[in-house]
Order: sequence, then C-alpha cells, then structure tokens
Amino acid sequence: MYEGVLKLEANDQGVWVSALKDNISQSEVLACLRENGVRKYDMKLLEEFLRLKSRSPFRIAPRDPLQEKDAQILIRLAKDRMSATASLEAPFFTKPWPAEQDVRDALAQKGVVFGIDDEAVSDLIRKRVLDDSPVVARGIPPREGKNARIELKIDPDRPLEVDENERVDHWNRSTLVNVTTGQEIAVKHPAVPGENGTTVIGSVVKAAAVKDIAFPAGSGLGTAEGNELSLVAVTDGRLVWRDRKLTVIPELEIKGDIDFGVGSVDFTGAVRIKGAVREGFHVISMGDIEIGEMVEGAHVESRGSVTIHGGVRGMSKGLVRADGDITLGFADQATLYCENLYVKNALLHSHATVQGAVIVSGGGKAQIAGGRIEAGTEVSCQILGSEMGTRTEIVVGIPPDQLERRRTLQSEIAQHKENLEKLEANLVFLKKLEAAGQLDDSKRAIMVSATKMKFQLQAALSPLKEELASLEECLNALRNKGIVRAREVCYPGVLISLKGVSYVVREACKFSSFVVENGTVVLKPFDYQL
Repeated sequence: MYEGVLKLEANDQGVWVSALKDNISQSEVLACLRENGVRKYDMKLLEEFLRLKSRSPFRIAPRDPLQEKDAQILIRLAKDRMSATASLEAPFFTKPWPAEQDVRDALAQKGVVFGIDDEAVSDLIRKRVLDDSPVVARGIPPREGKNARIELKIDPDRPLEVDENERVDHWNRSTLVNVTTGQEIAVKHPAVPGENGTTVIGSVVKAAAVKDIAFPAGSGLGTAEGNELSLVAVTDGRLVWRDRKLTVIPELEIKGDIDFGVGSVDFTGAVRIKGAVREGFHVISMGDIEIGEMVEGAHVESRGSVTIHGGVRGMSKGLVRADGDITLGFADQATLYCENLYVKNALLHSHATVQGAVIVSGGGKAQIAGGRIEAGTEVSCQILGSEMGTRTEIVVGIPPDQLERRRTLQSEIAQHKENLEKLEANLVFLKKLEAAGQLDDSKRAIMVSATKMKFQLQAALSPLKEELASLEECLNALRNKGIVRAREVCYPGVLISLKGVSYVVREACKFSSFVVENGTVVLKPFDYQL
C-alpha cells in the first residue's frame, strides 16, 4: 500500500530506511513499518530521518532477531462456535507472507473443519488484510421447526356484527353460532420438525423439539373421514366452548327471555325458551321450538313444530311459521302458517294458513273471532264468531299451498301453450317460403332456432301437465273432506267457504257443523262425521 513512499533494507548493522519522495509524513512511515513487520525502532532516529527526509539509507534500529518475527495468523472462534475469523500480523519484511494453506492449517489447529469459506481465505491472503478480521468459516445454525397449531374455521366467540355506521343491530344480532353436520370447524396444521445445525468445529447443534397438539374436541365433533387434520361437526347444533373444548349442543335452552340480553336466535336444532320472545326479535330453528311464555310482536319459525305455552300477542306484526304443527295457548292479531293448528283458548283477529286442521278447544273460552282462517280439512272450536257480529272468515276444503300451486301451474301451462301456438304459426309461414324457394339464409336460421325452441317448450310442458294432473287428483280426493264445527255457538257475521261454496251465517247456530252436500252448505250436528 505504501510503495513509492519508503524503502526498507536490513543488514548486520541494522534496519535502514530511505525516503522515496520529499513530502513523506510520519504516519506514512509508521504505517509502512507496521506493514513490513518492523516492530522495534528508535523514535528519535525516526524523527531525525523525517526531518532530513533522507533519500539515502538512514539507520533507525539495530538488528534484533527476536523482533524479526514470521507472519502470524490469528484464528478466533465465536462463543457459540458458529463462526471463525482470521486476521494477519505482517512478517518482518525479509520473511515471506503466509499462503492459503497456512491459513487452513491454522484453522485446523483451532479445530475448524466445517463451513470454511474458500473465497474469504483467498481474499485474506491476496489482500494481506491487517486491520480487519473477516469471517473465514461459518457454521449452519439449526432451523427451528414449527409447533402444531389449530386454526378455527368457525369461532364460537365471534364478535358482534356491525353495520356501515359501526352500530350493532340488537334485534337481529344473535350470540349463537350454528353448525351443520359435516361442516368444517377447525383444521390442524401439523408440527414441522426442525433441522439440526453444525458448528465450524463440526459439532451438531440440535434443533428444539416441536410440540404436537390435539383438537380441543368435545361431543358433537369428530375428524373428517379420510382427513384427520379436519375437525367437523357430526351433528347439527350450537357450537360453544365447554370445559375448554369445542362442543356442539344439538338442543338450545334459554332460561330467560329473548330480548336485548340474548339477541335473536338462529339455531339448527331444537330450541327451548323458558321465558318470552319480546317484540322485534326472532327465533328461527331447524328443529322444534318450545316457548314457555308469550310471543310479543315477534317472528318465530321452525322446520319442525312450535309449542307456545303462553300465547301469541301479534300486535299485527307477529308471525309464527312451522313446517309441522303449531300448539299455543291463544293468538291475537297474529299470522300463523303450519300443518295443523291447536289452540287452547281464543284465536282472535288472526290470519292462519293451515294445511290440515285448526282445532280450538280445551280452554275456558275456545273461540275463533275475527280475521281469516284457511284450513285444508277442518276448523273446530267451542265458539265461532262473536255476539258483536265481528267479521270472521273461515275457508276450508283445499290446502292453501296446493291451491296456489295449482294456480301457478295453470298459468305456466297457459303461457307455454300460447308461445307454442305462436311458434307453430311462424314455422308454417317459413315452411311455405321454403317450399317456394324463397327462404334465404337469415330466414333459414330463424326457422332452425324456432324449431329448437318448439322442442324445448314441449319438453318443459310435459312435466308441468303431469304435476297438475297429480295435483288435481289429490284435490279431488280432498273435496270429500272439509267441515267447520262450533260446539257451543256460531254467531252471525261468520263467512264460511267450504270446497269453494260460500255461506254467510245469519242466525246463531248451536252444537252445529257446516258441510257441503249437493253443492250447498248445510248444517249438521257438531259430532257429524264425514
């Protein structure tokens, strides 16, 4: 590095220096001496040399064989033995610099046998690095593994949902998390073992052991078939944490009311509510629903049956719907849909659409008054209508949903037939053009498209006709059924429609039934059997 600055010579009389330029500095001389391994010199003589800037040999130190050392290679190991550094001390300028093999031998003497960096060793020798300690060997640290972990796909402790204004809908929110059979609840990410490392002295550094973990599965959960890393529900129900385990509860029991404290309920299994369902909330279940007290202006819906021990105070907005039967204490200003309806006391000012029978009996005042009651087979009560002549409509004989389906089918069949007639007319016209040789390419494309559409309409029309015929057969069988009964009294003001035949009650009737004979509604005793 300091070539062209200073010339060094050595003989029996001492160490001699000669300046190779006029503006030589003390720092340059000292650096040059250090790089050439001259460790002992007379500072006063050196200062005199610098003052004279002698270009002829100037003696600065006597010869001292003890100070004329060979090059030194210093190897240092990190405490963790994961790296080794090397540094050089310059040889006395009359002695040789070390070779790469000398560095390797020095590493071996320190036990370094792994991860030697050939390029770093070569650079150390080539550049004769004195002021740095480059890393010349590196170990491989252990690669840490990963512990097994469980990822929840469905969290029972989900946060409350908020709208765009960050407000919680307390009426529609539900604290329940429902799951269905086969639904994935959690997945397991298996443990990934680590890899051992190696130090520069060749010793093994073991990777930390990884931990496995089992699914926190309680009842109602199991691993998926053919996939032990997937946890699924084996039954429908509510997903909860119980004793630090995920558990599916097939039945839900609410000990109090459905109100702001609980929120609305959407559940996949049976629901048991000890208290009431308050106004504005809803209870929807795939199973049966049982309510101990009132339903007040609320929405209750079940794929099974509904039992309400108190009753329904509908407030003209309450609705109870069940695929099965509805059993309740009373109903006032409510809307009801079900298979069969059983009411202990009054059914007042309500709209009931029932596939089978409406039976109002067993209470002190088993009365139907006001509203509209539609039933497929029978309406029976103690008192029908009221002394005040309250308008009460009773429709019996054809299940409402079947009647609506018949209307839909008739409308669709009529529309298909109309479209077919139009297509037939167009096809007749196009075939005449074809026969006359006047059918160009565009009209031929129209004829092909119309023919294809004709076949499609015919294919769609056939199943509709079959369904309508089957439905008509079912309705004809039901026409032999249909009766309205009032054990105590039926008051004037009641409008009865039986199998499509209308009848207005103008006088009070006791212990009576209403049936259709020869196209006319006639009165029979209450216990009359069809």
